[in-house]
Amino acid sequence: MISPIMRLSHVTFQASNALKLIEEFVTKYKFHPFAARGLDGGSSCQVALRNGGVVFMVNENTQKTHENPVMLYDIPLPIPFLDTACNVSFEVEDVPGLYRHLVDEGCQLLLPPTELHDDFGSVTYCIVKSVVGNVSHTLIDRRHYKASFLPGFKYLKNNTNNLSSGNLTHVDHIAYACPFGTSPSILEWYRRCFGFQHFPLYKGEDPERGLEITGHRIGLRLTSLVCPRLGEGCKLVLAESLPQEGINQVDQFIEHHTDGGIQHIGLSTPDIFKAARDLSHLGVRFASQPSSYYSEPRKQKEIYNVGLEPQMLEKFGILIDSATEDILSEDASKKFLLQVFAEPLFSKNSVFLELIERRSAEGFGEGNIRALWRSMQDLQEDLTVKEHEAQ
Repeated sequence: MISPIMRLSHVTFQASNALKLIEEFVTKYKFHPFAARGLDGGSSCQVALRNGGVVFMVNENTQKTHENPVMLYDIPLPIPFLDTACNVSFEVEDVPGLYRHLVDEGCQLLLPPTELHDDFGSVTYCIVKSVVGNVSHTLIDRRHYKASFLPGFKYLKNNTNNLSSGNLTHVDHIAYACPFGTSPSILEWYRRCFGFQHFPLYKGEDPERGLEITGHRIGLRLTSLVCPRLGEGCKLVLAESLPQEGINQVDQFIEHHTDGGIQHIGLSTPDIFKAARDLSHLGVRFASQPSSYYSEPRKQKEIYNVGLEPQMLEKFGILIDSATEDILSEDASKKFLLQVFAEPLFSKNSVFLELIERRSAEGFGEGNIRALWRSMQDLQEDLTVKEHEAQ
């Protein structure tokens, strides 16, 4: 099918203490609140925040939310719940038509087409439950709406002159932690419902198997999906643990988030070094790499070939991966990606953010995947030790 999705609108978080999460996004990740509702206490708090081209919405979910359920553009998760990211909202053109298509596909619709309007125009939206854990999708037609967010929100005065400025350009990818063996059916659901296509992570990849990565402390299967109309963003990445390799962070996530959910969000930046430096100064902790990663001769050649210094990457735990096998080729010097994981936003087994800078590289390098996964495993184990020490 031709994908009905025009672009990513925003990613939504639900938290029992929304103001605490909002403060963290503002003070540590340089997001700026620009629209809100419920700040007067009349309804549950909902706040939209922006950093460059990335928009997050934070929704308060407490007992009061369920007593007076007026959450717009989202459905509150059942209480008790773990603070999490749980809704990926897309802009579409024909909500009623897409709604009928999703009904025909047997989807669980959480909210039928609903129209809201204010002085800036109107939007129509509906909400469908994904087949992944607690994830849902709000589908919004805002072609007839002229303001910067959505009806029902009040726009906030902000000292920042240009809210579109920031160190993030767009959401590069969203990674789901998925129960073992479910990736093929999830891929098929997104294909039938939204027109997503399999995005091979290596030449000749079988969609049924994805990319399997095994070794010391890692057993992982990755499958990537892309929506043709979204251009450079945003891909969906399905991550499964391979059980024969022992317990890892995907298992730990699913243990706390039944049937899976959003494990991390990759945020694209034009300058990962500046972004990591700025966020580190504000208190963000990044997953570090062993010094051997940067001193290994082949990796050093790869780093020098693209005009960088190993010390630049090591300072913040940034990883590099060339898009070609010949790391010394001219093509490799022009096509590579840089990545680093930040600490979990909530508990050690919760969603976290990733910074990624692409220089003409479209996929995800296997070497980076191995190193990133191990670095996050190390960070989570370190957090576990600190939790035990604090008890």
